[in-house]
Amino acid sequence: MAGKARYTAAVSLGVMGAGFVATMPFLDIPWVRFMQSGFEAGLVGGLADWFAVTALFRHPLGIPIPHTALLPRNRQKVTNALVKTVEEDLLSKESIHSKLEQFRIAERLVDGAMRQIGTEQFKAGIRNAAEKLLESIPKEKAAVLLEREIRKRLDHLDAKQVLDTVVGLVYEHKYDEKAFDFVLDLAEQWTLTAETRLRLGAMAGQAMSRMQTNGFMQLAVNAFLGFYSEDKLGGMIQQFLLSALYDLKRTGDSNRVALLKAVRERIDGLTQDPKTEETLEQWKQRLLSEWNLAELSSNWVEQLHSRLLGWVREPDFAEHYIIPLLEQAARRVRGDEELMAKLEHWIHEQLNRWIEANHSKIGGLIRENIDRFDNETLIKLMEDKIGGDLQWIRVNGALCGFLIGIVLEGLKAAV
Repeated sequence: MAGKARYTAAVSLGVMGAGFVATMPFLDIPWVRFMQSGFEAGLVGGLADWFAVTALFRHPLGIPIPHTALLPRNRQKVTNALVKTVEEDLLSKESIHSKLEQFRIAERLVDGAMRQIGTEQFKAGIRNAAEKLLESIPKEKAAVLLEREIRKRLDHLDAKQVLDTVVGLVYEHKYDEKAFDFVLDLAEQWTLTAETRLRLGAMAGQAMSRMQTNGFMQLAVNAFLGFYSEDKLGGMIQQFLLSALYDLKRTGDSNRVALLKAVRERIDGLTQDPKTEETLEQWKQRLLSEWNLAELSSNWVEQLHSRLLGWVREPDFAEHYIIPLLEQAARRVRGDEELMAKLEHWIHEQLNRWIEANHSKIGGLIRENIDRFDNETLIKLMEDKIGGDLQWIRVNGALCGFLIGIVLEGLKAAV
């Protein structure tokens, strides 16, 4: 554009000069004299404007005429004026603060995040980020830390306190009664079998046959053994045991209460026995010394890492586990007006602080970019941007001079 305008300006100046020369032999003709005056004034106007436009950027014809090459000679002043205008008028801190106040930045950020959460690119990004995060974890260091922490915990573990806690949980959840009922169920199942009935009968028969009695009592025992077979005798004992087991299963049975009380007293006695605490402490130290905790920790970390990596690599990992949490959190934040107001205030506060700290860098950046160019490059850049309009000044100067010359010649002729 600047080159075309420069060509037009040169043509206009050339036309004026050629017209002036071409009309000189015919000045005795009135209308030619009028035209010659116009061409003369147009030539003067065009040359004057050419001089003025050229003098802005360089010395006309390379001659160091005073007050020419204005921009190169006043480059620092122009730069300072441009920087000042930008910093104080175009991009002042107050104008930036005022413009930022018009934007609901927090709402736009949250709304934009909510729109992006469900996209395939976001899901892929979540998977990649989670995978890279897991891959970046140093497993060897993690295993060492895990071993150290487990060993530290076990070393500071109070065996007596653990035992008291376990016993307390047993009493609180009635695990002792459940264990007691479990044993009763096993005893009942064992008692109900035919093999047990025969075995009980045989044991009772052998025990009675070994009884040492005299006279009538021995005769009665022998008669009893002769009347009852092992099967019948075992059946009697079986029914007796089943009846006793049934009674022990009933809540509130006196024998059941007594047995459970005895069990608890025995447990309480063990917890209060110093030997029990000493034994537990020995077990703990033996566990620490014999347990290859380093290898176990390394295996645990490796297994956990593999499982987590496989979980993260599942196609529906982000959609099923991460996206719902993020969407729920975003909706909760977006729906909380007080939280949004606080977030908006915090964002504006941080931006204002950043502007206060970095506003002066705007002028520095402008100055730095201008200083990167030498005079010739800067002039070419300015001519490329505004040179077209400047060249039209030359065209207008030539045309206006031409018209003014004709008018002046007409005035002279009229006088």
